[in-house]
Amino acid sequence: MKKNTQNPAPRKYELLSDEEDRAITLAALSDPDNQPWTDEEFAKIKKFYRYGDEMPKASDLPSK
Repeated sequence: MKKNTQNPAPRKYELLSDEEDRAITLAALSDPDNQPWTDEEFAKIKKFYRYGDEMPKASDLPSK
């Protein structure tokens, strides 16, 4: 049997509909203990994290 050395075909994903995306977002926003990150929080983590670095702990981030 010949071994396939080619890259596998790319996977195809279906995007969420607007209604599905809205339902997921509302569910995330309704959880007071686990709020979604803001753009500012993502910018802070991106500034400090590089591949191979240790991720900062949640307790290191400023509270809301």
